[in-house]
Amino acid sequence: MSTELPDELLSPETRERPGGLLSKIDPHLVLYHDPRSVHAEQYRACRTNLVALNRAGAPWAVVVTSSKKGEGKSVSASNLAACLAELPGQKVVLVDCDFRAPAQPSIFGQEPGDGVAELIDGKTSLPGIIRPTLIPGLDLIHSGVEPPSPAEMLGSERFANMVRELQRRYTWVIIDTPPVNPYTDACTLSGVTTGVLIIVRIAETARELVERAMQAIKSSGGKVLGTFLTGVPPDRDDADRQGYYRVEGQEGEAAYLEAERARARERAEKRLRKQELAYIKRKRKDEDPDDGPPV
Repeated sequence: MSTELPDELLSPETRERPGGLLSKIDPHLVLYHDPRSVHAEQYRACRTNLVALNRAGAPWAVVVTSSKKGEGKSVSASNLAACLAELPGQKVVLVDCDFRAPAQPSIFGQEPGDGVAELIDGKTSLPGIIRPTLIPGLDLIHSGVEPPSPAEMLGSERFANMVRELQRRYTWVIIDTPPVNPYTDACTLSGVTTGVLIIVRIAETARELVERAMQAIKSSGGKVLGTFLTGVPPDRDDADRQGYYRVEGQEGEAAYLEAERARARERAEKRLRKQELAYIKRKRKDEDPDDGPPV
């Protein structure tokens, strides 16, 4: 006789997940655990700016990195990918290319397995390394076994072909890479992707270090899309503004203004809904006044 419990009796921590994996989602994936939180809204503000930059709506491959270790780039990459997948009609894939310290399998509660390294070595196929996640519309690709030279692998033609194929299959390709200092992986990738998003921990990272990282990416032929601040206190009135800002001249300024207009429209719609509800409530009260207790 089977001793397995039905799914409805299993806790979220032990219930069987897509792909046959037992999922233990990291609490830092706020788009999954607390999608209405201030931190989740900060990632959505970043998403709004990225979408505004991508005016043509073409498939984009975005590198997520940082200037140094410990700034929250992997958590930011996972949450950004998750909130992009919230958009209607979007297909998103998150690729873990931090071979030295892969974090995405742990964040999504998956056991590490074959990934980018095995694909580039010809040991498996692309469909064989694409894994579903609990976020609808979001797939994950693991890094795989650390190669002897990660930067050389990321700079290969086979990896560029993989990125192009993913762009044919997905709307957004988010690539988690090691910090720019001391590694060159993100700089190597910047030339074969749409652009780079740099994660910066507020009040902890020196401005000079961030500027050097930006310069290294630009010198490699890449484009810096912007920076996203982590560690912003949730009680700050301007938390959404501090979450993401532009660094790319007129194009970035236009995208920022478009994002501001989108946020203004959302606020106006909320005010209108409140006014409508208040009006309906008053009208119902006028049509059915309380004349006192029944006789």
